[in-house]
Amino acid sequence: MAWEVRDVAMLVLLAVACFTDITTGKIRNWLTFPTMLVGVLLSAAVAPHVWEGALGLLCGFAGGVVLWKFGGAYRAGDVKLVMAAGAVGGPEWVLRGMLIGFLLNFPFALTVLLLRGRLAHFGRFVVALGKALIYRRPLRDFMQEWESKTTVIAFGPVIAAGIVVARLQAWPDLW
Repeated sequence: MAWEVRDVAMLVLLAVACFTDITTGKIRNWLTFPTMLVGVLLSAAVAPHVWEGALGLLCGFAGGVVLWKFGGAYRAGDVKLVMAAGAVGGPEWVLRGMLIGFLLNFPFALTVLLLRGRLAHFGRFVVALGKALIYRRPLRDFMQEWESKTTVIAFGPVIAAGIVVARLQAWPDLW
């Protein structure tokens, strides 16, 4: 595997995003928005297809918004990170990276909860969620009750790991 300019740009983006997400809990706009622009321009210059960066940005937006608004897995900074990664790497790279990152999320989250001593709390949450579903309690009320007790986990490193793994191997072959 030969290194390209886009690989270096992606590694810089992911390293800085991981650092800021771990240290501050946020992925900053000063990192993501310029990277989106640079990624689209860079992809137009060096990618196999002129529109690869713009299409990757749109794929990152579409997948990220679904995981943010409907799944609750991403936060706004995570969406902007996958948009920037899509602009740099293209659609297939970012979609595979999001899928692999999503698969890595559960073991990563369990490990973080274990290290923070919050694994038993997670178990109580799962039991309470099961009861709420069985007794048809409105999920909005249930989630409001538990929201203040949740442990926030920086998801940027998991996204970065998924994108790096997606670059290093070709599974899953999307097209």
